[in-house]
Amino acid sequence: MDKDSMKDVPRNMRLTGMFLFRSALIEASRGEIPMCVVHTAHAAEILLKARIAQEHPLLIFSKLPKSDSSKDPLTLMNLLESGRTLTYEELPDQLWATTGIKIERLNQYREFGRLRNQIIHLSMTNTKELDLITIRYSFELLDPLLESFWGRSVIDFIRNDPRPDYSDSYSLGLFAGSINEVYPIDERLRSLLGEDAINSWEELQYKEKEWEEEEKRWESLTNEEKQEYYNEHCVDAPISSETEEILDADANWKNFLESF
Repeated sequence: MDKDSMKDVPRNMRLTGMFLFRSALIEASRGEIPMCVVHTAHAAEILLKARIAQEHPLLIFSKLPKSDSSKDPLTLMNLLESGRTLTYEELPDQLWATTGIKIERLNQYREFGRLRNQIIHLSMTNTKELDLITIRYSFELLDPLLESFWGRSVIDFIRNDPRPDYSDSYSLGLFAGSINEVYPIDERLRSLLGEDAINSWEELQYKEKEWEEEEKRWESLTNEEKQEYYNEHCVDAPISSETEEILDADANWKNFLESF
């Protein structure tokens, strides 16, 4: 076997799986169903294989290429073209056999795989709240398991990514807030998210209440009071063309709704 061509397989799978898991978890936190289920199960499959492959890359294969009469050593290309890897359903037994690690929530693991298969093969499922089920699977089963493998959580891949889609969502508390809407932030999650993210989320909640109260107060004003407020606070503020377009679009939308 060509060992050099296989030495990076476990790490490549580990990174690919974590990136996919991160994207799937954000999908679930935003209520993007049903693909959050498919992507999370796919990530789990890659990540379990990555851990098994640390013992030996060939252990993730259920079918290996035939040697025939070739005298050349087995290569990664041979495996890509003619090999077959273990299925999602087969991985828990192989993980235990090769590493001694058992998946404690095995029923939850299998049920999630069943949901994934329903979506892939039938484009439907008889289960509701797929985002909540995905988040539960992530934080009750998959993420703790990965942390036991490598000492890293999927949240580390959100917190440390400098791109705004991830860094802003984390630092402003948006990710913590969206998770807390459907899943309680327990001691482990609070530790992983960090106090800064939790505090930002709590501050955001406070500001949202302020905005709601201000909106209610504004709606309670008469047209004359609103005009008076505008004259006092906004008369000197120039209105940009972009603002005018937004105001026009808002007026057109209101007219459309009233005409329906």
